[in-house]
Amino acid sequence: FMQGHNTQSNNNTTITNSLEYLKVDGVNNSTKSISNYLSADYNFDNKYFLAGALSVDGSSRFGKETQSGFSLFGRSWGVFPSISAGWNISSERFLKNAKFIDFLKFRTSYGLTGNDGIKDYASMAYFSIVQFMDRASGLVLSNLENSKIQWETTAKASAGMDFNLFNSRVTGNFDVYSSKTSNLLMLKDLPEVTGLGKYWENGGELTNKGFEASLNFKVLNLNALKWELGFSVGHYKNKITSLPFGDYTTSVYGGEVLTSVGNPAGVFYGYKTKGVFATTADAAASELKILNTNGSYTNFSAGDVIFDDAKKDGVIDSKDKQVIGNPNPDYYGTIFTKIAIKKFTVSALFSYSYGNDVYNYQRSILESGADYSNQTAAMLNRWTAEGQTTSQPKAYYGDPMGNARFSDRWIEDGSYIRLKTLSVAYNVPIKNNFINGFTVWASANNLVTWTKYLGLDPEFSARNSVYYQGVDAGLVPPTKSFFLGVNFNL
Repeated sequence: FMQGHNTQSNNNTTITNSLEYLKVDGVNNSTKSISNYLSADYNFDNKYFLAGALSVDGSSRFGKETQSGFSLFGRSWGVFPSISAGWNISSERFLKNAKFIDFLKFRTSYGLTGNDGIKDYASMAYFSIVQFMDRASGLVLSNLENSKIQWETTAKASAGMDFNLFNSRVTGNFDVYSSKTSNLLMLKDLPEVTGLGKYWENGGELTNKGFEASLNFKVLNLNALKWELGFSVGHYKNKITSLPFGDYTTSVYGGEVLTSVGNPAGVFYGYKTKGVFATTADAAASELKILNTNGSYTNFSAGDVIFDDAKKDGVIDSKDKQVIGNPNPDYYGTIFTKIAIKKFTVSALFSYSYGNDVYNYQRSILESGADYSNQTAAMLNRWTAEGQTTSQPKAYYGDPMGNARFSDRWIEDGSYIRLKTLSVAYNVPIKNNFINGFTVWASANNLVTWTKYLGLDPEFSARNSVYYQGVDAGLVPPTKSFFLGVNFNL
């Protein structure tokens, strides 16, 4: 990727040194991975099932001196075994009189898996090209070597069941699981003196427990009317149980994500608020203040945010930061329904999430009132006069009191339910020697979303990393789309 400015001609499409603000960017990374598998399956009388698997994996993303696995050909390799068992209990004789059970199977498993979700060359020291004053090019150190960085390993145990009941009128499955992840891949901040930003490191343990279930019903199964209804629900709860290097925070879009023992992964860490000072007397009575860089203090005044003084020392500073949000949902899943009336079929699919918090980064910029940039209409409710009661603080250039700092002002409830797909189909009754079936259909996606979230879309993730879960960085939301089509069989 290259760009240059001030060409003095709209017809000039050539990048030359005569242009101003030259910029060259892009990636040309190379990653190598090798996976080797060995598996075995055993089935006795279609009742008892046993399976085992072994995976031996290597990735160029990891160092050559890892503590786990083994070394071969100058590289580190991870070993990941797994075993599973199943029991088709509906085939047993003692259930032959249970006519309502069409199929019932219990299953369990235990296995290890590895994760190499880090950047390419994270284990190596390397240089990157930079430009100085838009004229000269040079190389700077961009990463420190870590020859011991390796995969994180997750040991997971699960148990579940699959069933069909009442002549397949009711079908479903249920699973519970418990996992433990060790050698967590952690993204940490390097000291500012290095000038290198963040780095990857192994350390710590995380547990995760939860369940997933789905049920499908054939509510009506008549000749002219059929109705199917189904839903799924999932729940998980994770907790960091060990951090050998201590708790730490990670900077994310002007906010902070806390990694600490006893808390879930990815929680938001900042200041709690209690509204806005309506009067000068209220502000003076609180005796809250900030410490300036020159050692002096400045008291909060009318129109400033009321921050929670967690340390109870009268000074609002980093010691008052608390957990202000959890991006992990309490429940998530889907709802499905399908109705067929003679030749017409209508189906709908909903997705939902409940109990997850969201960091609205866009609001933190567009409602800060700290500069001359465009702001949202919410700023019309800002504090402007003595005695005014509002949740929007006063606008003040530069934000000297830190009213727009990372706080629960920017944390919102991200719960939602969305109509993902709605479709209608008509099976045209055509019968001849050439066309065996002809269907006309129409469908629409992302028609409507019910949510209290103030951002553009509650279903997002700024990046795949757990540190960016629940962070709305302004990505383009999914748009409504409509389709018309025909299906035919010849």
